[in-house]
Amino acid sequence: MDLDFYVKRTQQLLLSGYPLELSTFDCTVPDAPIVHWHWHDEIEFQYVLKGHAYITCNEQNLYVSEGDIVFVNQGVRHFITPSEDGGGIFCCVVVHPSFILGYGQLELESKYISPVISSQTFCYLHITKNNVLYQQFLLPLNLLIALNTEHPVGYELLSKSYVLQLWKLIYDQLPAASPASHNTTARTANQDAYRVKQAILYIQEHFMDPVTLADISDAILVSKSECCRCFKRVTGLSPIEYLMRYRIMESAKYMYRKTHESISEIAGIVGFNNTSYFNKVFKKTMGCTPTEYRQSLRENQSKLI
Repeated sequence: MDLDFYVKRTQQLLLSGYPLELSTFDCTVPDAPIVHWHWHDEIEFQYVLKGHAYITCNEQNLYVSEGDIVFVNQGVRHFITPSEDGGGIFCCVVVHPSFILGYGQLELESKYISPVISSQTFCYLHITKNNVLYQQFLLPLNLLIALNTEHPVGYELLSKSYVLQLWKLIYDQLPAASPASHNTTARTANQDAYRVKQAILYIQEHFMDPVTLADISDAILVSKSECCRCFKRVTGLSPIEYLMRYRIMESAKYMYRKTHESISEIAGIVGFNNTSYFNKVFKKTMGCTPTEYRQSLRENQSKLI
């Protein structure tokens, strides 16, 4: 699988409104697919159901056995290879970080999410049966897997609760900073969260208008460079990247509600004055053209009818 696969998967998960996916990987069979080096925006929990294998995270080679749990952080390069004694079967749960708290919880994101996913040293966590935390990880992970296998009514809500439990356990394993460093980081994170929240409110109010980086930075009373830095620290995107993504998501919702509007009309409504550029950004964000997206909406609606 190439990197495009993981980019498209992220787009599909975000568009679905439930950015969590459960899958099984079997490397015990003779013609098992090879999982090459890859990385993605989702965090991942890998639970070894059977056998043994190697999981390589960045340059660290982990030998995993039945029952082991491996957490792989966002953006960490990793791959799986069978062991000499026959390989293993994995249950993999990928979760986009936006699902942990939900969009808009910037203060909590800065406090609990960003320190983990932005850490340069906290790439993975290998929890074996001998680990004192093993049962604490195993219970919510098993319940999360069961919910997303059986899909009972309300499974999405319960899944979120177990993801939160798992995330608290992950957060607790983050290497501790010195008190002075922690206080400085906390102050910076809170200030960043406040500024970005104000910037996002400005974008949401003015996305249909011509908006520049200077407009956004002026709205939160900082320089353009500082606006970019704090935006990147909180969201992982530049202000303009966030603006474009927001416009595209609004256009997708608009296509769903207003099926009679032309693509060029919708592009103009959400702030694009060039339809060709709108098509380009839409495809980059959603993995398909606006026309293809609209066609998929029509097909899905016809199936419901």
